[in-house]
Amino acid sequence: MINESYIKKYLTNELTAEECRELAAWVKADKQNSDFLFSLKDTYHRINYPRDKENADTEQEWQKLKEKIAQAAQNAPITCRRKIIPTAKRHLCMYAAALAVVCIVIGWHIRSFSTTEHSLHGAIKLKTGIGQQAQATLPDGSTVLLNACSELICRMNEWETVRNVQLNGEAIFHVTHDRHRPFHVHTRQYRIQVYGTKFNVIAYGEDTESVVTLEEGKVKVYSTNERDTVTLRPQESFVYNNLSHTYGIEQRSLNHLYALERREILLDGHTLEMKKEELSRHFGYTFTIAEELKNVTYRATLRDESLHEFLSVLSDITPQLTYRIDPSCRTVILQRNNGTGSDQTGKPVSRFARNGSGI
Repeated sequence: MINESYIKKYLTNELTAEECRELAAWVKADKQNSDFLFSLKDTYHRINYPRDKENADTEQEWQKLKEKIAQAAQNAPITCRRKIIPTAKRHLCMYAAALAVVCIVIGWHIRSFSTTEHSLHGAIKLKTGIGQQAQATLPDGSTVLLNACSELICRMNEWETVRNVQLNGEAIFHVTHDRHRPFHVHTRQYRIQVYGTKFNVIAYGEDTESVVTLEEGKVKVYSTNERDTVTLRPQESFVYNNLSHTYGIEQRSLNHLYALERREILLDGHTLEMKKEELSRHFGYTFTIAEELKNVTYRATLRDESLHEFLSVLSDITPQLTYRIDPSCRTVILQRNNGTGSDQTGKPVSRFARNGSGI
C-alpha cells in the first residue's frame, strides 16, 4: 500500500526524489497497480477537473477534490481487481485524485517504469488544455514545463540512442547532460539539438512567429531541410517567421519568456493585439480588438485573475475601452468607448499588478 501522504504531496509539488521513486516502484511492482493507474486516468478525463488541480493546498480544496472524484466514480465505475481498489471510499477518492494528477504532472516518470510495451515501443503524449500547465520528468531525468494548449510527444523506441521529442505549443526544457545522446526537439519548422541545457520554445501552429530562447548552455537550431544551422548563446533568441519562412537572432527578455514558470503573463509595453493569442489560450476566448485600440500599450502582470476580473481592470485603466463577452461564440470584443461604459461591470483586483497603460 502506498503512503497516502505522498498523494497530497503530488498535489502541492512537494514530493521528494526518494518518495517519487517509491511511488514509481509501487506502480512497477504489480501489473494491477498499472491497470489501476490508467483506469484512474480515464476517470480524470471524464470529469471537468479544476484548472489549478495540482496546486490544491487547503483542506477545503482537498475535500472538494475528493467529492468530485467520488461523484465521477459513481457515474462511471472503475473495474479493477478487489485487492487493488481500497474498500473505503475515502481511499478511492484519494487515489483517484492523486494518481490522475500523477498522470498529468509527472506522467512520463511513472509510465516509464510501469508500461514496458507502451513506453518502450510506442509514443507517449502529454497534452494541456486551456489555462493549464503540466510538468513532466523524462526517463533521462530531464524536465519539461508545458504551457497551455500544448502537446509534447516522446518516442520511447528511439530513446536508448537519441532523445527525441516533438512539440506543438510552448515548453521550458531543462535537459540532463549526456554527451553521447543528443536531445532533439522537433517542431513544424525546425529542429533543436542540445546535449544538456535550459531553454524555452514557443511553437504554436497558429502564431505568426515561433521562438527559441536559451537561458544557459548552448543550442543548435536546424531548418527542416537541414541546410541552415544557427547556434544560440545564452540570452539569445532564434525567431522564425511562420509567414515569410525567414529567421533572425534577437535579444529578448528572459523575464518575459520564462514568465510561465511563475504562472504569469507579462505585458511589458505590449499591445493587446500582440498578446491576444496568448490571452486566448489562457482564458479560452477569442479576442477581437478594434483598430483604434490595437496600438495601446500596457505594463501589467496577469496572474490568477478570471476573465471578468482581467477585463474589469483593463477597462478601468483604459478609459476609452469597452468590452463585450459573447459566451455562445466564446469571444471577447474590445471596442472604443462611446461614453456608454462597459457591457460588463466589476472592480479592479489588487492581484493584477498594473503599472499603467501607454495611453
